[in-house]
Amino acid sequence: MTGPPGTGKTMAAISWATCGAAPGPIAWVTLQRGAERPEVFWPMVLSAFRRAGVAVSGDGDPVAALALHLTERAQPVVLVLDDLSLPADCEVNRDLGRLLRDTHAWLRLVVTARQDPPLPMRRYHLAQELTEVGVEQLAFSERETEQLLAQHKVSLSQASLRTLLARTEGWAAGLRLAAISLEGHPAPDEFVAHFAGDDNSVVAYLMEEVLDAEPEDRRRLLLATSVPERINAELATELAGPVAGRAFAAMVRDNAFAMRLDQGWYRFHPMFADALRLILRHEAPGHLAELDLRAASWFARTGDVHDAVWHAARAGAWPYAARLVVDHLEIGRLLGLRPDHVLGESLRAMPECAPQPEGAPEQAVVTAAMARAGGDEETCAAALDTASALIGRSPAAASPALRLAIGLVRLADPQPRDPDLSRNLTEVEGLLQETPAHSLDQHPEVEALVLAARGSLELRQGRLHEAVAALRAAIEPATRAGGECLYRQCLGQLALAEGLRGRPARACELAAQAEQLPEAGPAGRRGAASHLASAWVALQKVEPARAKQELARAHAAVRQCPDAVMAGLHALVGAQAKLLEGLPRQALEETRQVTQGPQWLRRRLLLLQSEAHALLGETAEARACAERAGDADDLRKPLALALAALSAGRPEEAVRAVHAVLAEPGLVPVDVRLDALLLDARLAYQGGDPSRGRRMLDRALRLGDREQALMPFARSKPWLQPLLRHDPYLVRPYLRFLARLRLTPESGEERLDATLYGRLSARELDVLQHLSKVMTTEEIAAQMYVSVNTVKTHLKSIYRKLAVTRRAEAVRRAKHLSLV
Repeated sequence: MTGPPGTGKTMAAISWATCGAAPGPIAWVTLQRGAERPEVFWPMVLSAFRRAGVAVSGDGDPVAALALHLTERAQPVVLVLDDLSLPADCEVNRDLGRLLRDTHAWLRLVVTARQDPPLPMRRYHLAQELTEVGVEQLAFSERETEQLLAQHKVSLSQASLRTLLARTEGWAAGLRLAAISLEGHPAPDEFVAHFAGDDNSVVAYLMEEVLDAEPEDRRRLLLATSVPERINAELATELAGPVAGRAFAAMVRDNAFAMRLDQGWYRFHPMFADALRLILRHEAPGHLAELDLRAASWFARTGDVHDAVWHAARAGAWPYAARLVVDHLEIGRLLGLRPDHVLGESLRAMPECAPQPEGAPEQAVVTAAMARAGGDEETCAAALDTASALIGRSPAAASPALRLAIGLVRLADPQPRDPDLSRNLTEVEGLLQETPAHSLDQHPEVEALVLAARGSLELRQGRLHEAVAALRAAIEPATRAGGECLYRQCLGQLALAEGLRGRPARACELAAQAEQLPEAGPAGRRGAASHLASAWVALQKVEPARAKQELARAHAAVRQCPDAVMAGLHALVGAQAKLLEGLPRQALEETRQVTQGPQWLRRRLLLLQSEAHALLGETAEARACAERAGDADDLRKPLALALAALSAGRPEEAVRAVHAVLAEPGLVPVDVRLDALLLDARLAYQGGDPSRGRRMLDRALRLGDREQALMPFARSKPWLQPLLRHDPYLVRPYLRFLARLRLTPESGEERLDATLYGRLSARELDVLQHLSKVMTTEEIAAQMYVSVNTVKTHLKSIYRKLAVTRRAEAVRRAKHLSLV
């Protein structure tokens, strides 16, 4: 059993020895100073054997005598060596190894020590003859800590208990000292909150047990290497000099409070390290800050910026700490674009930089980044102004890294103005061209932020295809960066862009991904786009309650961070929600509240107003709004004009406008094509052409099912429901899709109404009878004594009147109509 002093090794051995689990008599030896000499060690061992009832002669070679006696016994003997500490080259160590080899199964050896004894431990381990109990097994558990505190009549809250356990890492002596101090304490939870290795009782214990026994050079090395959280030989040399550095290996080997990490790194137990730092602070005031700066410089040279900043901050060297952040492109972490709590906590106490000539602009930029991440836009703006003022006094000092950091902070603005965003983005993209590629590879959050800003700018200016391309490109680096806030922002804006350009299925998929991520950052930050996308998707799925909820969240986000574009998009989606509810007047009021915004957005709002006017029967206003929207390349305007014409009672004009839209399938967005197909089907049915109406309706259902866009069908329900409920063959492939709108035929409604279709002539009925007998066109012509062309003419008329396109479908329809 190995572990630092105070871990309870001896108590654990005593508990085992007294529980009756030993295989034989137990000889217990508590070793003291001088035990490394054979003339002291072996008499103590032989005396312990005699006390255990194992009489061994002390004459001659004690090892040989003991080995001979033990091998003649029928029962093994247990030898406990408590607090064993032997030099590797001492004679006792060699004799002990010989005794173990000669006695083999007749001797069980139990050792408690501060470090591994100088025995062939790996050989015993490979032979499965060794059981090791280390610090992890000796550490107190939560339940054991509660029992210890109960012995001292101390009761702690569960949170304080866990804090105490984490701070001591289950170290028995530390817990016992804390329990003693807590006895009768008026505020035990408050005591635990401040209890650490610098507690007087802990420091006194560690000085007595560890430091006072160390030679002066080892003591200095321990104090110097306690400064960093982790230490290796190179860093020890940096802190304590070459001579002390060469003693590092022996120090970590001999000191049980030094715990091995990996690749040559070690750490001290946190309470031991706290105590060492307190002693260093008392014995050499000011030396601790100097050591912190040395550590910061060393970590910076080796590329470990986080530890470098932490040490610089602890030394109070704030300008140096800020310069490390800026020069190593770590500003994205402070902006919250990448998960990182260490860097922000290191700089939390940094004072604000005053705009004095000797001030450091890097410090002001770091303050701005942290304020932006925390939602304090006022402090962020003031800090950026300070940085600009300092750079203005000394433009030559503005390195590319500094200018890039300022640009990144500005790009993260949750409420940018388009001219500022465009200017900042252009500058940052130019600076990135000068940045080494390997540096950018290590900071994917920078690439993600720039691409997201480019996508946001394109979205705000209505260039939806370019916005989608940039935002798609931002997803991969945002994923690598691991920052949920930036990833959610990209997904939300991408979903919104896909929805605006008429791709419902893709928008639904992206919005679902965004909704799975938790909200990050202050309320309302970068949330408007995500909530608007979710509201738009809810409308497509005809979930008005959820749409209202998401619109309310988007409204709160826009109110938190005023943004004309997001406000306009909120009105656009909100008006669509009103139209879905059948409230065109309220939809008009929603859109008229928008007085600012880009031209493309105002155009969309005008087209929505045109639709609302058409639904209200205000045909002149509907046409005027559509005309005011101007020309466009997505054919939304002709569709709006078609609705206005239909509202005015001019179906022929509406048909021409709709056919113009459908004649350009490659240019029509999915949502526009879906609306056009439904309108064309409606016009065809009303115009006495059920065959075309049915074909258009089938195409609309196929497209709506593929894109999972229910909203156009929900808004068409008044004229669509009677048709679908009397046409089960059309509905059957889309039952699951239409069931969500309750547009499927209900029980007792599958009977078809013959009056819905055109009446068949006697000749057409005859042709239909022959069709039901699976006769060919030529056979029907011969049977009826007419030409083949005449039969084909009758077939075309039958297909049109029954609204079908194939023979088998015509026969099935005729049977349901009881025509055959």
